[in-house]
Amino acid sequence: MTITYVIPDTHGCRTELQGALTKVDLCDPSTQLVFLGDYVDRGPDSAGVLTAVKDLCDAHPSQVIALAGNHEVWFLDWLDADDGDPTWLLADTGLVTVRSFLPTEVVERAVAALAGGSIEAVNTTIKREISARHSDLIAWLRQLPLFHETPTHIYVHAGVDEEAGPMWKAMTTAETFTEKYPPSLGKHAVGKLIVAGHTGVGPLHAREGRMRCWEPYVDAGHAYLDGRVEDTGVLNVMRYDSVSRTTSFL
Repeated sequence: MTITYVIPDTHGCRTELQGALTKVDLCDPSTQLVFLGDYVDRGPDSAGVLTAVKDLCDAHPSQVIALAGNHEVWFLDWLDADDGDPTWLLADTGLVTVRSFLPTEVVERAVAALAGGSIEAVNTTIKREISARHSDLIAWLRQLPLFHETPTHIYVHAGVDEEAGPMWKAMTTAETFTEKYPPSLGKHAVGKLIVAGHTGVGPLHAREGRMRCWEPYVDAGHAYLDGRVEDTGVLNVMRYDSVSRTTSFL
């Protein structure tokens, strides 16, 4: 590939995602697009974002790579968990994620039943409705990879075990790939630039006196891209040209 575009955490912000995609020309077969995960939760249209990303993967299977983030892992864990565990559902403030997957009347009927039942019963109903209506989308989520490697870069949602050096693939746990925190900074022994989302770049810039800055944070070994689009409206896009070996940000 000649040009690689990278889009980090979109968190249900479909409008911002659509704007970012206008910058990416997938009609050029030398273009690659990597999504860093965290498509769901917080924003208004998690299901719409997932569908848009899946459609791109289906239409351009040799060019588009979608990675899993911790929010996809947590969503699947909830679907797979015992029906008596409503932890994920209770964390879905205003049921904003649930409402993106289900018709309003289905959600309202389930919520209304809470008055005469239990949260576990509501949890069961909503899980089954989502699983039944979005089986293809859920099956696609289950097979998302945790990283994508090129000769020069490692693309990942959160990070890798940098202390493992060249053995990072064998030594990094699934939890580290999707949930690593705090982020590692500076030079490392892995040997490639690590490009990640997950960690909001604002606090990283604040450490250096750049307050309220949501531009990508780049150091000697990393590029962190998460601009917290759900709060700031900033969806950072990285562009890497493998011929000129130059990186830019949109």
